[in-house]
Amino acid sequence: MKKILLFSLIAILALGSVQAQKKTKRLSPAAAKGQKEIPAAVELKSEPILLPDAIEGLELPLFDALKLRCTYRDFTEEELSLELISSLLWSAYGFNRPEEGKRVAPSAVNVQEFDIYLFTREGIYIYDAAKNTIQMVVQGDHRAEISNQKHFAVAPVSLLIVANYQRMSIFKDKEVRDFYAAVDCGYVSQNIYLFCASAKLGTVACGGIERDHLHKLLGITNGKALLAHPVGFHK
Repeated sequence: MKKILLFSLIAILALGSVQAQKKTKRLSPAAAKGQKEIPAAVELKSEPILLPDAIEGLELPLFDALKLRCTYRDFTEEELSLELISSLLWSAYGFNRPEEGKRVAPSAVNVQEFDIYLFTREGIYIYDAAKNTIQMVVQGDHRAEISNQKHFAVAPVSLLIVANYQRMSIFKDKEVRDFYAAVDCGYVSQNIYLFCASAKLGTVACGGIERDHLHKLLGITNGKALLAHPVGFHK
């Protein structure tokens, strides 16, 4: 009888420990701040793809990267490796201080308002910096639908920077909100430029994009697509 009671007590304690672990599951930096990495309007099409760590060996002195920073519009169709894509996304909007929930690009009042979409031949993916993953939200090749500028159809990937207004509710005045979204977007855009200079890739910041179409395509109802960057090896 004593052995039966002892085993029962051990089983109860083990079950309680498992339940406690589930309740105390560590949140990502964005989740800890009450932010959603994936917009509610987006329908996920597949399992998330875990990205490799950012490539080492791309380090370049800032002065050299600034000297090499340049706009390119003529791309080859050569594919980028997943390692390059991972490094590109991290440089644009990854967490450089994950323990603090802080990113490589600053934002007003640290609202971290952007969703970064990756356009490829296979589909459109959303970047989850906290989990270092991308997840398909739209199937198929929609690169040429970003803009009527022909280089989008040629470059192997493009990044779309979208301000998610749900995260900017602290700004009650629309003009103030839009001002800070535009300023913060500039930081992300320059990060993309500097990474491309370091990795010997080409890019161009494009504001002439098909916003209404992109909003419908991605289910954006409370936000705005601000800039797009085609990225690839330049001619």
